[in-house]
Amino acid sequence: MESNNSINVLVSSFACGPYWGSEVGMGWNWVINLSNHCKLVVITEKGFQKDIEAEIPKLNLENKPTFYYIDIGNKGRELFWRQGSFLFYSYYNKWQKKAYTLSNGLISKHDIKIIHQLNLIGFREPGYLWKFSNRIPFVWGPVGGFNQVPLNYIATFTLKNKLFYYSKHLIQFLQVHYHSRVRKALHASNLIFAESTTTQAVLKKVYNIESTLMNETGADFQDFYQHNLFCDNNSINLLWVGKIQGLKGLPIALQTLKNLKENNIPAKMTIVGDGPDEKACRKLVNKLAINEMVLFMGKIPNLEVKRLMKKFDLLFFTSLKEGTPHVVLEALSNGLPILCHDACGHGDVVNDSCGIKIPLQSYNKSIQNFTKNIAYLYESKFKLREFSKNAKITVEQCSWEKKSKEVADIYKKLLII
Repeated sequence: MESNNSINVLVSSFACGPYWGSEVGMGWNWVINLSNHCKLVVITEKGFQKDIEAEIPKLNLENKPTFYYIDIGNKGRELFWRQGSFLFYSYYNKWQKKAYTLSNGLISKHDIKIIHQLNLIGFREPGYLWKFSNRIPFVWGPVGGFNQVPLNYIATFTLKNKLFYYSKHLIQFLQVHYHSRVRKALHASNLIFAESTTTQAVLKKVYNIESTLMNETGADFQDFYQHNLFCDNNSINLLWVGKIQGLKGLPIALQTLKNLKENNIPAKMTIVGDGPDEKACRKLVNKLAINEMVLFMGKIPNLEVKRLMKKFDLLFFTSLKEGTPHVVLEALSNGLPILCHDACGHGDVVNDSCGIKIPLQSYNKSIQNFTKNIAYLYESKFKLREFSKNAKITVEQCSWEKKSKEVADIYKKLLII
């Protein structure tokens, strides 16, 4: 039987680049870590070519991956970076068709033994590589995108966001139940990775398919940093990171700050990111009279975000809908405790040894529970220090090294079957 190192794997990873977080960073980290166990042939978007070719020579990998690039075009690339636009999928579908055509030649050229549809993780565009599953084992995932913003939270959104997210609920219902290519791809897959327990439940309930839990992102265990919490003993310093849009829940964090102010709990929050709702959130800061508690930093490079994490006491993560957010594991890798909703992929990763999760019940209850827990952590600084110390255990369990080895072992088992 072949060893892991000799397995040639074709990976489709539309988003794959070394200098980014989120899904782009996720694709990159899977590729470089799997390359220590397998020989990868990677199809990715041409917009990442320059960054990839600058970084690959610097890496000490067991097997250097071979990259092929397909251009989605300037408009498709713009829509990808904008995020959330339904228009992107027409461009992405054409990209996937080109990937399928290209793969037909790559399979024989590189003696491919496994095909892995890695990302984008959203279920609604499965691509076409599953059509090869009758002759080559096909792996899909981590698959995600089944989570939805709860309806009672949408009711608190602006009119524009209400229309958008109510429409997403309807469209997603139709896609989950009636998208024939999704159903075909799922049933053609030899193995499916689910990015959360929520996705596992949907796959079982709707499609009667068993899946393997594998959160789509990982942590850098070797870079774990134990920093000194409460650099400012006069307040609790909160960090909020993300795209400023409805599903990220920034207004919940701002309302929480108002409650903390009313309860004489000194807190400061730095907001990293930008987005379509930034203007509205700045207005809300003025309305709530919490200007002195809030700093908007805008969008900054991922490496700067990681450095910034060393200066805070808590990652305040209010998102209502996610896969497994990269920023949560980056925070834990920097010894930064987490306060978040018990939902989606971060609900699976964060435990009571490294942070606090509150139930996803309603807008007002989220504010109340976040306020109560931040007040508790301010008064109980020892608990924050415990969380920070224990984060190392969670990071080790979720490390890229560990997860890539698990996936490589699964590849090997698929070849035995």
